Amino acid sequence: TVDRLASEYEHKVSFGSLAFLSSPDSSVEAHLAPLLTKYFEYLQMNWESLVSKCEIERMLRAVLDRDLRFFFKNAVFHSVGHILDVCRDERGFLDNIALPPPWKEGVFGKASGGDGNKDMDAAINSYCSDAALVSQALRDLRREVITVNGQILSPAHNVPELAEYLGQILNSSQMKKSLGETKGSILRNSRRRLKKRVSNYTSDFGLESESDFFSGGESDSSVASKVDVGLVDVLARRLLIAASRTGAGGDAYFVVRDLFGGDEVEVVPHHSSGRVNQGTIEIIVKMTSAIIKSHAKFDIFAKPCGDSDPLIQFHTTTTETLTLQQSVDGSTVLLKEKKTKMTGWKTL
Repeated sequence: TVDRLASEYEHKVSFGSLAFLSSPDSSVEAHLAPLLTKYFEYLQMNWESLVSKCEIERMLRAVLDRDLRFFFKNAVFHSVGHILDVCRDERGFLDNIALPPPWKEGVFGKASGGDGNKDMDAAINSYCSDAALVSQALRDLRREVITVNGQILSPAHNVPELAEYLGQILNSSQMKKSLGETKGSILRNSRRRLKKRVSNYTSDFGLESESDFFSGGESDSSVASKVDVGLVDVLARRLLIAASRTGAGGDAYFVVRDLFGGDEVEVVPHHSSGRVNQGTIEIIVKMTSAIIKSHAKFDIFAKPCGDSDPLIQFHTTTTETLTLQQSVDGSTVLLKEKKTKMTGWKTL
């Protein structure tokens, strides 16, 4: 830092100045110039990491309450029980941390300030066109156990393969059976669904009882449900973003580290059997929404981290809800994504 640089310079010149061995001009040339040159070289070599840290801090300021963040940063916990008591007291806040879309915050590209949907599409296309980011996200995905309405998704090595595996599950007979609904029930439930869509997003986030959406009804003719090809592609792209620890997937880690990390403790992703195990990702497809839940575990160790057991382990769930719209075509209900002002928002 600049403070450290100034302190080092003062240390180098203090003895020479006291003994009248060097003038200020000669001290600048002999000591300050080399220090500044070295500092500029450091900035040039590490600028990406430094900018990233600035982006993380900006994100944390945007999503965490300032007073509560100050409280956690300065709190001294005396036991695990003390931590749990504080977390229970602040549960309303800790269970509803709203994370803005990465394209809105400039994570995948700067938002233009115009059409939000265009910003989203452009940013996601840019992200998915970056071979290095996609390759890393696919590696991250293969570390996960991913389920779609309870069915395990096979590991994929490229995006087309991921979309193919998703499509096979989404249009499987088991999925169609679970999404089976009638024309009569769709019409009768339309008002209730519209009411849910305009409810407070941070208090909803797809946590409704699944029975609300799978309830059947009497009708003259049954309607088969089918997932649109475009929705398969959307889910594949959202999965890449959800799993990427170099992208938006690191939000949970940064929030936990900011609130519960410190000078004497270290927050690290949970390790199992010698490898990082960030938990599982669930995709839950209903008639009105597709929900992506990313589960993670983080261990907190006393520094220095050795072979000791963690002091405590935190579990997080990051949830994104995609609103779906239904269109009836003869005997088929086609499910497509419906973009809203809350598209891309997540809750932690």
